[in-house]
Amino acid sequence: MDATPEILKGNNPMKVEQIFGPDIKPYEVLEFESMLRYEDFQMFSESGFKKNGRIIITRAPAQLDVMGGVAAHCGASVLGLTLERSAVVGCQARQDRRLSVLSLDTMAQGHHPARQISIDEFYTANNLKSYEKIQTLFAQNPQAAWVRYLLGGFFVLLKEGIIDSLPHGAAVVLRSNIPAEAGIGASAAISTAALTAINHLYQLDLNALDIARIGAIIQSRIGGVPCSTTDIITTALGGQDRLLAIRAQPDHARDAISLPSNTSLIGIYSKAQRSPSNSAYIDARTAAFMGLTILQKTLHLEQLHDNYLCRLSVNDFRQKCWKVLPARLKGEVFLHQYGEPVDPLTKVEPQKTYKVRSRVEHPIYEHSRVGRFIEQLKKASSGSQHLRHHLIEAGKLMYASDWSGRFRAGLGLPEVEQIVRSVRKVGVRGGLYGAKITGDGSTVAVLCHGDVSNAMIQILSAYKLAWGLDAEVFAGSSPGALEFGHVMLHLSKE
Repeated sequence: MDATPEILKGNNPMKVEQIFGPDIKPYEVLEFESMLRYEDFQMFSESGFKKNGRIIITRAPAQLDVMGGVAAHCGASVLGLTLERSAVVGCQARQDRRLSVLSLDTMAQGHHPARQISIDEFYTANNLKSYEKIQTLFAQNPQAAWVRYLLGGFFVLLKEGIIDSLPHGAAVVLRSNIPAEAGIGASAAISTAALTAINHLYQLDLNALDIARIGAIIQSRIGGVPCSTTDIITTALGGQDRLLAIRAQPDHARDAISLPSNTSLIGIYSKAQRSPSNSAYIDARTAAFMGLTILQKTLHLEQLHDNYLCRLSVNDFRQKCWKVLPARLKGEVFLHQYGEPVDPLTKVEPQKTYKVRSRVEHPIYEHSRVGRFIEQLKKASSGSQHLRHHLIEAGKLMYASDWSGRFRAGLGLPEVEQIVRSVRKVGVRGGLYGAKITGDGSTVAVLCHGDVSNAMIQILSAYKLAWGLDAEVFAGSSPGALEFGHVMLHLSKE
């Protein structure tokens, strides 16, 4: 949502001059600027900014997993939409070798709002530490785990050889209104906004795909949760009110897709408790790569030489692979028969039993569904007289994706599934055409047409009655990080 700068008018004790950036900015960026102008005591604390010099402001939106989601790690196509919720980051050069970070939102959540480390903590005897040691460094205080998504990028730039050394420290301040457990890419948005700011701070000339690759390393090697780069590509390259289709073989922005007239996609956040370890997602991912390893060593299929399960068609999987894969397999048996899985980030637990066949089925079938979903949206957008028919067909694919995510991939929560059932019950008479769980999160993506306000009241009321929780609706879209760009301000105390 854009806003005019009335919020910045008045008796301003701090002189703030915009050197670069758009004249029209989202409201949350204007709020950030207002806090600078009025010398917010948190922003100018020990871990925040100095009252002079340049500040870079970047913004990255949350994203709704419309189709594909967790199947991306197997090379499936994914379809995402940028949301209005966002992470805003301010970054200022420091004159020392310290990296300070401040979050303006975490105190209310019971987390530590600030942390400082020295660049020298990245080294042991002048050698860069391993990713494992840096992961331990950031994990020392679980209540400050969010710090890794802001400061992890500094280390990755060094470790990956993108920059030889950091010429100076930096102060990074975050303001985010994205719920961390909603499954709409909070960490991806924070990482993207921070990396975009760091890119301009050190004048590195990174492009969006570079930022996505670095962000994925932060998530997997420092955050400890292996992931694809598709979430970060969406939040970086996505456009307002346009779906971004990405084929993850490797990650490549494939197509921007406009929604049909009077059609929208919204998220319903259940606020249900998820496992903090993302264990269901990790187990599904592990089992899928166990299946890939078994197929490679058993069948030697050419399609699988580059480690993407979704190079297999549904027919090839049915005819050649289904019988080869065990329904269940204990980790120690797999390791004895096949060795380590082909994916280096996948760790098989010997004492755990994995559902291999179904975890392979989900991404292969999901990849096919995403392609058909895109076709239906394009047909509905082409001025077809059969718009309602194409939306119904698209909705069926969302319901099928939801079923597969629950029963093949083992994801989802009972609270979330009630929301999907309620959407299905209201159906097209209420303007609701399809719904599915988003990734491994606790949010439901809903395909809508026309005014759905009455339908939402009905669904949220039923959910509150059943679970005692106030679900939250994410409606609206906003520019991706690249489309927004960055703002450069010069601060001086008059």
